[in-house]
Amino acid sequence: MNTIRYYVPGVILILIAILILVVPEILVAFVASMIIMAGIGALYIGHRVRKSENEFQQSDAWYSDEGFFGRRFARRQVFRDWNRWS
Repeated sequence: MNTIRYYVPGVILILIAILILVVPEILVAFVASMIIMAGIGALYIGHRVRKSENEFQQSDAWYSDEGFFGRRFARRQVFRDWNRWS
């Protein structure tokens, strides 16, 4: 009974495909929901980049904007909060 968990994702995908064949309007809803989720993800990443850029501009570190060939990413971590789990 423990090995059935390996077949559950495949069975779910087959059932979804059969459901789409029976009711094709569901495909439109799936595609629209994926586009909405991608948009929310893009907004979140844009927010993190803006927040990180604001933190960089407000810091009073010893380096200047002209340092290290003008590459801001090479001087400081951009997504500091994301790196704490690794």
